[in-house]
Amino acid sequence: MVDDSLILFRERLTALTRSLQISSQVAENQVLDRMALSFRKLLNFLAEDEMLTQRAFLQAPHGSETQTLLSQLIAENLAYSQHNGLFRDDISADLLGQCFTGMLAQLAQTAGDPASRHQNSVACAKLFCQGIWSGEA
Repeated sequence: MVDDSLILFRERLTALTRSLQISSQVAENQVLDRMALSFRKLLNFLAEDEMLTQRAFLQAPHGSETQTLLSQLIAENLAYSQHNGLFRDDISADLLGQCFTGMLAQLAQTAGDPASRHQNSVACAKLFCQGIWSGEA
């Protein structure tokens, strides 16, 4: 049975995620910052109530449903950015949404303090947007 707190959690998560869609007008040098902001806002949201986050986002059965919802919402945002030429389109938005959500789920297991969430957000944005390869052979 889904209770009111779980419904409210998902509604707030949905509204937050939709608000993070990156405008097609964003300057290229701002994309990484906007992606880091997305990670940070979502990590801060997940850190607000650790017990609710455990139940609604990390633990079965509700966690997997909420993660699927978040993955779909992120995929919608990324598909919009792909359509506008901001992000590469040779990787499906659905897969990118799953990867983004997986990174959040791992980091949400330990909320950390605001400074560590900020650092993790910047690192995740770099990893997500730039990858891990140094480009050297």
